[in-house]
Amino acid sequence: MNNRLYFKNDGTFKVMQFTDIHYTNDDADDARTTAMMGRLIARERPDLLITTGDTVYGEQNLKFLPKALAPFIESGIPWTFVFGNHDVEFNSSHEELFEEVRKLPGCVAFDGGTGLEGTGNHMIEVCSREERLRWLVCGLDSGDYNPMPQVGDYAYLGKKQINWYQEMMREYEKQNPGEDFSALTFLHMAIPEYHELWDMEVCYGEKNEGIGCPRINSGFFTAMLEEGHTRGLFAGHDHANDFWGKMYGIVLGYGRASGYGGYGKEGLKRGARIFVLQEDDLTGFETYVCQEDGSVVKNPPQHKPERVRDEG
Repeated sequence: MNNRLYFKNDGTFKVMQFTDIHYTNDDADDARTTAMMGRLIARERPDLLITTGDTVYGEQNLKFLPKALAPFIESGIPWTFVFGNHDVEFNSSHEELFEEVRKLPGCVAFDGGTGLEGTGNHMIEVCSREERLRWLVCGLDSGDYNPMPQVGDYAYLGKKQINWYQEMMREYEKQNPGEDFSALTFLHMAIPEYHELWDMEVCYGEKNEGIGCPRINSGFFTAMLEEGHTRGLFAGHDHANDFWGKMYGIVLGYGRASGYGGYGKEGLKRGARIFVLQEDDLTGFETYVCQEDGSVVKNPPQHKPERVRDEG
C-alpha cells in the first residue's frame, strides 16, 4: 500500500472532488455523467481524484462500479473513494464493494484502521520532493442510517473513527517532529455544525435544500479543533447545495453534485469541486467549482449570517 503522493515542481497539488455520481442503470444519464467527468478531468488535470459517496446506486452496484469510475481509471491519475449512504443500499456489502474498488487501476484508497466504524477510512500523504509531509488528504465513511430506531435518520461518525482520526494526527506529529502539516478531509454526509455555519457565518455558494446530516452530534468537529491540523471538511449527499464557509478556523463545505442519475436543482449545473493546496502554505487552500459546460465558478454568491452568535 502506497499512500504517499507529491507536490508538483511548482509547489501545488490539485484535488478534484466528484460526488453523487449515482451510476444506476448504465443508461443515457450515466453515459452523460461519465462523459462530463472525462471532459472536466482532462481540462483540470488534477493530481488526485476523489469520489465522495453515492458513486453507484441500485441492484447492480458491483457490476457498474468500474463503469462509474471509468473516467478516473482512464485518466491515469491516482484516485480515492469514500462511501455514501446509497452505494450499498442494494445487494453488495461495503466489504465486497471496497474489495472491488481496491482492484481498479489507479486506486490509492485503503482501509486504514481495524475495528473502526465504516469501511475505507484512510489518509493519503502529500509530501514535498524532499519527503517532508505537508498535507494529508483524508477520507471517512460517514455511514448510511442511524441504527438506533428511537432516533432514526442518518448515521453519525463513530467514537472509534473519531479517536482513530485524532490518534493518526498525533502519530504523524511524532513521525515529523518540529514539522507542521495540514489536512483536508472528505466524507459523504455533512456534520451537524453545517447548520450553525450557514446561520452564523459568511458563506459562499448555494443552499437550495435542507442539510442532510445526522440528528446525533458525535463530536467530530470538536475533535478537529482539538487536533489542530484540519483546515477543511467537505461533503456531498445534498445535491442542491454547494456552499462553504469558515467556522472557528475550519472550512466546512460541499462539493458539486456530479451525476445526472440523481436529483438536482434547476440552474445548478453538474460538475466537480477543485482544491489547490500549496506546499509552502499550510493555512488554507483555494477552492472553486468547474461546471459541466466548461465554465468555472470562482466567485460564488455570498450569504450573510442570518443570526448573531451569542458571545456571552
